[in-house]
Amino acid sequence: MQLNSATLLDRLPALLGVRRDASKVQSLALVPLRLFFGVTFIYAGLQKLTDPQFFSPTAPGFIGHQMSGFVRAGSPLSGLLTSVAIPHAAQFGALIAICEVWVGLSTLLGLLLRAGALGGMAISLTLYLTTTWSVHPYFLGADLPYVVGWVTLVLAGPDLLSLDQYFFRAAPAAPVGQWREARRSRRSPGSRPSMPVPGPVSRRTAVQGLGAAAGVIVGGGFIGAIAKFMTPQASFATAATSIVTPPTGSATPPASATPGQVLLGNVKSLPLNSAGQYTDPQSGDPALLIHLQSGQFVAYDAVCTHAGCTVQYDPTQQEIVCPCHGATYDPAHGAAVINGPAQQPLATLHVTIDAKGNAYSA
Repeated sequence: MQLNSATLLDRLPALLGVRRDASKVQSLALVPLRLFFGVTFIYAGLQKLTDPQFFSPTAPGFIGHQMSGFVRAGSPLSGLLTSVAIPHAAQFGALIAICEVWVGLSTLLGLLLRAGALGGMAISLTLYLTTTWSVHPYFLGADLPYVVGWVTLVLAGPDLLSLDQYFFRAAPAAPVGQWREARRSRRSPGSRPSMPVPGPVSRRTAVQGLGAAAGVIVGGGFIGAIAKFMTPQASFATAATSIVTPPTGSATPPASATPGQVLLGNVKSLPLNSAGQYTDPQSGDPALLIHLQSGQFVAYDAVCTHAGCTVQYDPTQQEIVCPCHGATYDPAHGAAVINGPAQQPLATLHVTIDAKGNAYSA
């Protein structure tokens, strides 16, 4: 007796006592992806709205600082960021956060799913071209896989658990075999395809669906506004000690400095296991001068290599920490990455200190 593996696979569900409806299985296959995207985008939006640093220009995690970091990383959207987004960084940050909440609700409920998926695709593509553009190789960045996932939801459309099925009676995608049969039937004169045809949508049902969608939009806006209103205001004084800079008009280094060096200040007041802040005279970036526990001084550009936030020195962990996404760097070993999502170490800066404790930057 000759066994056919395909026949055995087809009979396996019946042998196990499982009843299988191919069309339903295919329609529900993307439900986990829809639920994951919905919850994730709602969380991402609320996280931004409830982060007091995100909207404060004086905070290290300000969205404007992040946008400036995208420009320095060579984002293809640098022109738009510089001319449009950065001058209105807080407004654009709020718009992104609210849109993430709207997209998340639409995707989670399956209401106007294709429209929500298109919005999610636009957000993820924008984040790919800015936030993770500098991540190499490309598959280590999270935003590009999100774009592909959104495209899949746009093509698949509503599933059996979507509210679109209730309000708009959207028919699930036909199995591949039916599509092939329909294509063959078109070639035969007088034949009619056996494709499932969506039922008519009554005016009342359509109005109810659009009303529900409007409710989602208004509800998402209220959720975002309440989350922002309930976020406490915070002071953003950092633990680092500011280096005392020379007063205006006396920035010329004394004779102990070599030509081309810029006097930053005196570090005698900077104890072991602490950091001083200054502005790098070459790039204009914020910078950290760290007095390690070993007594050595090291200096690094304070712009996180992941998303452009301003990093801080944590004396408890003796690490450089990004307040936005949690990346950490090792100051004792060239600011090497300890924990991601950053992939590259911080840029090392050259600072010299003379016998009097004067710090100079080239």
